Parts: sequence; structure tokens; C-alpha cells
Amino acid sequence: MLSYQHDYHAGNFADIHKHLVLRAVLAALQRRTKPFVALDLHAGAGVYDLDGERARKTGEAALGIERLRACACEAALPEAVTGFLETVQQVAGTDGYPGSPALIRASLRENDRLVACEMHPEAHERLQGAFAGDARCHVHRRDAREAARGLFPPQPRRGFALLDPSYERPAEYREIAEMAEIILERWNTGMVLVWYPVLAGRPDHALVERLCTRSIPWLRSELRLRDDPGVERGTSPGLAGSGMLVLRPPWQLEEELAATLPAVLGCLDPEGEGALYRSEGLEEGRGDPRLRRVTNV
Repeated sequence: MLSYQHDYHAGNFADIHKHLVLRAVLAALQRRTKPFVALDLHAGAGVYDLDGERARKTGEAALGIERLRACACEAALPEAVTGFLETVQQVAGTDGYPGSPALIRASLRENDRLVACEMHPEAHERLQGAFAGDARCHVHRRDAREAARGLFPPQPRRGFALLDPSYERPAEYREIAEMAEIILERWNTGMVLVWYPVLAGRPDHALVERLCTRSIPWLRSELRLRDDPGVERGTSPGLAGSGMLVLRPPWQLEEELAATLPAVLGCLDPEGEGALYRSEGLEEGRGDPRLRRVTNV
């Protein structure tokens, strides 16, 4: 949607969850010397000003990156979390927050590549300016649905695609499922990462179940700050949590998230109203897509 601007939501708890999963995937790719490519099809502006008018209007970063930073000053956190906070500081400073393409760029080696697509004119201009002069990064003003048909399979053949739309239109859930299927069929060695919001009535169910029934390995993670029955019934409004579905996940991703996310939930949810959930089908897709609660912090 060309009306959506992530400046209002940058650094919120959903960004923290999404980006820690993203960083774990990047770390897995970096364990081998072969180059990789990352394709971010809903890239956004790159870096966001948390002290700007848009971010201050919602104050969502206060319950996300700001709460996590404060927690890091008081308690020992897993190395993956402290490394993430260091990267955020290096890329965006104390008053900023990096979006997915900026975090990916920070992990690129000399021969790795990033392809970032963004349709919003202001966000595209900001992203293009931020990445100008970096030969590893290619910024397109291109619709994600068209990019899913035109950019795959990419070179090199190792890597992942990130699908992270606003979901302002109900049809986007179906469109994302279709895009993921196209990418998986055209890029038989690539991973696909799909972010989705945990909202009342669970509009994500059809998207997730459609993709989890394919004969490929998958891993699903949810971080919820509100874990009440009303979310499933559709009577508890607002954003209750963040979900990430990783198709063809890297080896041991589930162990990495199990070692990282409980401490993060403890920081973001000091009242203990939330929970972590996970499901997986790591043996060629065999598994139960129904989520199970994996921690109670």
C-alpha cells in the first residue's frame, strides 16, 4: 500500500521479533564462505528517526527497542541480542532504528548482494539515497508481486527472500501466499521468510496453513505481548503479537531462537501477559502447523 509508512511503527516489539529471526538466518548464511543474496520485497525506507514526529505520535518504540535497550543495561542477555543491539546502534544511532534492508546491509560481505524493492515514493527515495555508492546493494521501485515473478531465481543461488507487507488489505494474505509459492518453485535452493501480524480473529491462519502444507521444511515462531483467548475469538482488538514463518529454514534455527527469544520476551513483557509459540515441520514439511506454547516468562 502506498499509504503505509513504517516510520510510525519502527522499533516496535514486532520489529524486534522479526529482526532477531532475520539476524539468525543471516548468521547461518555467514557460517559458509560462499556468497549469498537477500531480496527484501517490501523494503521500506532503510533507517527511521525515533525522535521524529511520526515515531513520537505512536510511541511504539518505547515498548520495543527502547525497552530492550533498558533491559540490556540491567541484565545479561544472550549474545545474539547484545550483538543485535550493537548493530542497531552502529547503523542508526541512539535515536534511530534500522529497517530490514539496513540490517541486511550491515551483514553483507564483499561478494554478498542485497536487492531491495519499495514502491512508496518517499521511502524509495530515502532508501536509494542511503544505499547510494554501495555496489552490493540494488534498490528498485518495483511492486513486490511483479518482483516475485521477475527476480527469481537470483544469483548467487544461496540466500533468502523476505516478504513483509503492511497487510492493510485483507487480500494481501492471499497475495503473499501466492508470491511465496512462486518464489519457492523458481528458486529451489532459496529460503523464504514471511512476517505476519497476530491480530484478532487470526486472519493469518489461511496464509500459514497453505504454506505449511507444502513438502518443504518450515519453522514458525510467534512472540505475543498479549496472550488472551479473545485474540483467537476475534474479540481482543489491536496487534497482539508478531509471527515469522521461515520456509526451508537453516540448520539449528529452532535452537537459536529457543536460546534467544525467551530472554527477549522477558524484557518486552515484564508483566508476563505474553508468550512464545512455535511449530515446525523440519523433515520435508512433515509436522503440525498448530502452534504450541514453548515458554511462560
